[in-house]
Amino acid sequence: MAPSRTTTTLRVPSELRDEIARIAEQRGTTMLEVVTDAVHRLGRDEWWSSVRDALDGLSPTEVSAYQIESHHFDSASADGLDDR
Repeated sequence: MAPSRTTTTLRVPSELRDEIARIAEQRGTTMLEVVTDAVHRLGRDEWWSSVRDALDGLSPTEVSAYQIESHHFDSASADGLDDR
């Protein structure tokens, strides 16, 4: 049996609830899964936004160092280990 989870009620406008239900029906899934997916995507989008903001804030010297380091990783990823 799956571990129990504590739940709560979240009040949303009827239009939003209907949109969540429509998406769930299209996907053949539950409204909870739609909301969970949306929250995870938003978290991922915000993380990438913070990464882009951090990169935008780098000085020219830091950009150069980042590019050199990235090149080393790119070179390592082409080491042939995935070639079978």
